[in-house]
Amino acid sequence: MRNMLRNQQLVYFRLYEGQEEIVDQYGNSTGTYVPKYGDLMSANLCVSPNKGSTEAEQFGTLMDYDRTMTTSDVHVPIDENSVLWVDGADITGPWNYEVKKKAPWKNSIQFAISQVSVSAYSDYLEKLSNMEQAKVVTPNAED
Repeated sequence: MRNMLRNQQLVYFRLYEGQEEIVDQYGNSTGTYVPKYGDLMSANLCVSPNKGSTEAEQFGTLMDYDRTMTTSDVHVPIDENSVLWVDGADITGPWNYEVKKKAPWKNSIQFAISQVSVSAYSDYLEKLSNMEQAKVVTPNAED
């Protein structure tokens, strides 16, 4: 029932690939890291309208998620570090959900997802901007 086409929506996601260290224009490490995500991918998933009660939840008393996603495709590559664009969010803009927990089963997978605050994405963009500015080599006044 959860994998009926009429219950699914297109969800875009990027997989976490690690962290990249920010270096200054001289090649020195700054000690600050920015997350690195892979290419944009998509999958059809059943996304719940809202969170239910903890008594009936797959994730027990984990309370830091807003919605769930389910699929019968056990090979979908989404993991607990993925970022998501749900409910038709603009894929050229910020992601609006993050995966908090993954619960695989024999013939299905359920994900607990949490809505992202605007400040979390702003922090990410600021780190990216700092990384790009650090890579710009300033010309020497003596040249």
